[in-house]
Amino acid sequence: MDKIKNDIKSMLTPKRYKHILGVEEVAIELACKYGANLEKVRKAALLHDCSKQFTITKMRELCDCDETLKNYGHLGELIHGFAGSVYAKMKFGITDQEILDAIRYHTIGRRGMSLVEKITYLADAIEPNRDYADVEHIRHLAFENIDMAILHEADRKIEYLIKREAVIHPNTVDMRNWLLAKVKRGEV
Repeated sequence: MDKIKNDIKSMLTPKRYKHILGVEEVAIELACKYGANLEKVRKAALLHDCSKQFTITKMRELCDCDETLKNYGHLGELIHGFAGSVYAKMKFGITDQEILDAIRYHTIGRRGMSLVEKITYLADAIEPNRDYADVEHIRHLAFENIDMAILHEADRKIEYLIKREAVIHPNTVDMRNWLLAKVKRGEV
């Protein structure tokens, strides 16, 4: 972990590194609450933005994103997780698919996320440096019911992107609908 932290620190701006440490902090708390594998959660949290400051060209070179690259390759915000999962495997030797998926989908989410993926997705959204309307409510929900917290965060994200007239990745909508269906069936 120390090597990952040192390497990540040297690659990122101080502000981005502070964000990474905030994500790690919240991810550890959520892992303890929900009984997730702490080592996997920490690695995913520390590496989730490892490609965030790469150029779009570099992200595209790294990316094996199939349809995501084809349709969204010009949007670093949507493909940095995909590029980051490839980079984490190449640079840091991460081979655990659950960690790679947590990195890959930490921004857009997906239907059927594992607990490590859910924790990484949510910790990225609610780490202590985040400041947006409703963040405190989502932070509270995160420790009550992780699925409900993700559902509320996805609703907030979708509303925000619509107001900005920004692209919404279909995974985000699909994840939201999957969680909403679980709520309506009483599974959450």
